[in-house]
Amino acid sequence: MPMFKAMSHLSANKYLVAVSNVFLMALPLVLISTFCELIALTCEYFKFNDFGKIAQEVGRATRVIIPLLINFYLATYLSAVKRIPKSAAIATSLTVFFIVSYQWNLISPLIPLPNSFLVSLLSAYVSCEIIAKLKNIRLFRLKSNQSFIDISMSMLAGSIVTIFAALSVSFLFRKLFEQASSFFSGSLIPRLDPTSFFDGLIYEVLRGLLWSIGVNGHNILHTYKVELYNVTSMNMTEWHNYGVDLNILSTNFYDFFTGIGGSGNMLSLVICMLLFAKSKGYKILAKSAFILCVFNVNEPILYGIPVIFNPIMIVPFLVVPAVSFVIAYGAIYFGVVPPLSEIHSWLMPPFISGYMATGGAISGAILQLLLISIGIAIYFPFFKLMDKRSLGIGVSGLLSNRLFTSDEIESKTRLTSFIPSLHNNLIAQKNIEKLQNSGEFILYFQPQVNIDNNRIVGCEVLLRFKNNQGDILPPTFIDDFNKLGLMPELDFWVLDKAIKSAERFIEVNPDLVVSINISPSTVLSKNFVNIVKKRIIESELSFQHIELEFTEELLIRDEKKVAEVITELQGLGISVALDDFGSGYSSLAYLSRFEFDKLKIDRSLVLNLDTQRGRELFKIAVQLGKITHADILVEGVEQQSELDFIASLGVRYIQGFYFYKPMAEETLFQRGLLTPQQCEVVDN
Repeated sequence: MPMFKAMSHLSANKYLVAVSNVFLMALPLVLISTFCELIALTCEYFKFNDFGKIAQEVGRATRVIIPLLINFYLATYLSAVKRIPKSAAIATSLTVFFIVSYQWNLISPLIPLPNSFLVSLLSAYVSCEIIAKLKNIRLFRLKSNQSFIDISMSMLAGSIVTIFAALSVSFLFRKLFEQASSFFSGSLIPRLDPTSFFDGLIYEVLRGLLWSIGVNGHNILHTYKVELYNVTSMNMTEWHNYGVDLNILSTNFYDFFTGIGGSGNMLSLVICMLLFAKSKGYKILAKSAFILCVFNVNEPILYGIPVIFNPIMIVPFLVVPAVSFVIAYGAIYFGVVPPLSEIHSWLMPPFISGYMATGGAISGAILQLLLISIGIAIYFPFFKLMDKRSLGIGVSGLLSNRLFTSDEIESKTRLTSFIPSLHNNLIAQKNIEKLQNSGEFILYFQPQVNIDNNRIVGCEVLLRFKNNQGDILPPTFIDDFNKLGLMPELDFWVLDKAIKSAERFIEVNPDLVVSINISPSTVLSKNFVNIVKKRIIESELSFQHIELEFTEELLIRDEKKVAEVITELQGLGISVALDDFGSGYSSLAYLSRFEFDKLKIDRSLVLNLDTQRGRELFKIAVQLGKITHADILVEGVEQQSELDFIASLGVRYIQGFYFYKPMAEETLFQRGLLTPQQCEVVDN
């Protein structure tokens, strides 16, 4: 369906995903604020007014600083995506946020701090975008050989220009807004009437749509709710004093009838999960979120199913509150339920809230029970589809940067997948979390030798893990990263580190080629070629210094896309190698469809060279490679007899323990292996 396809593209957009990610990261502060308000409500009931007032002020203050935290998180994320200095991005973003907010008078009345979520997000986006553009200008470009003072001045200059540019744009829009406001009469400017049935329904749908892209609809539409609160207070005062009719729509109408359990009537979904979920992960989520939903806190469920960017769950998320709105409005309009005559905290649990807000009418609580039941019925078929799919990763899959101690990798988890397969991926999540405090990733390099002259012509990059005890461990964690969809982050980290190492290598040997393995998910990710191209252009390397290795698994996934990627890479001058040739079932078929610069014959074929059949099969593999006019490299050569046989077939390139084992970058330099010279067979 077009909608499903469109939402799928949205879910993969790193900038829209970032918005939802930062709101999720701010979730603890939201819960703390809510908890403080709950304490204040309890203290008010038991007449502990002094302590209740303190809790209420703490809750309000905590909620006010959430936009600042959102700005900070988004700037941090974008600084990693755009490869700009984090300190400059954060400082500039916050400065722009403050100044623009004061310029537009978007300041909290409780504490003189910016309180606009939209401006918070835009400030981070615009600031980081401008800094990233300035990086291409020589004056603002940072170089590794610059002094600390030079780097600081370049960053300061970039920040000042960014702030000036952002404020100029804000000033221009402010003037245009003032001109437009004076040109059009107030009646022509669209606004929502707090007492109108249709405007109220529009408000309910709008806040649901905002939540569906990860933005808190209550905050964005805050002005409507404030106006509704003022109208409600005045209406109830006039009802008490003069007996005027009560409005059907009031500030608590949305809290108690269309937001039972939070936006989207989430309590219905939680009960649906408790009753019908087959997935253990969903059961755990429902049990842990139930109490929060009773007090109308819905963020854990929004991010846990998820609703955000999910074309399946967005449908009931929008339909349930809209249906509830119509039913509740009709029940009050026709006198089945009395209108709300009191204002209570939005944290008040259902049934109690329906009873008390309607002046003690049991019909108010019954209406809430009916709405919850209808909500369960609407959510049920959609949730069953989600339960059956159970795809994704858990919130605990969000990683810190401590693992990547030298060059940070921001964990950009996909918003299409918080928690649905919490149970299935729990082991992978725990394994990666253990890595965070136990060591760091490093790169090892295994030389590749031209046996015609016994000289090193290249090195394959190999990822290793160094624990806190100094032990070097193989990359057994790769499967865990793959399960959690984090391979692109890992691959690009390896690419960046390999490029930095290669910059040192070519100073000694200008013809050396660095060969890097790239996982299928990374190759098929959006803008893969452009990202690789940009990284190399920003380095001291030429495209000929880099070789990328693809596996047969990639070719199986998407032949058309892979062919396009290979053509683009080769057009730049980047060599493309087929790794593990001969280990798969379809190697021959792929040789006829793809143009590879190099074939790396898998060690599994080398292991059988002591048999006649093994030697014949190896000859066929070599002959196939020669037909394609690709260079042939044999992996895993360890014995003199293996080398002699391979050399007799005209193969020039060897990689294996016979010549060298994988080693650290500094070891290559210490042993003088990068200098063009004949190799000594010392590792076999």
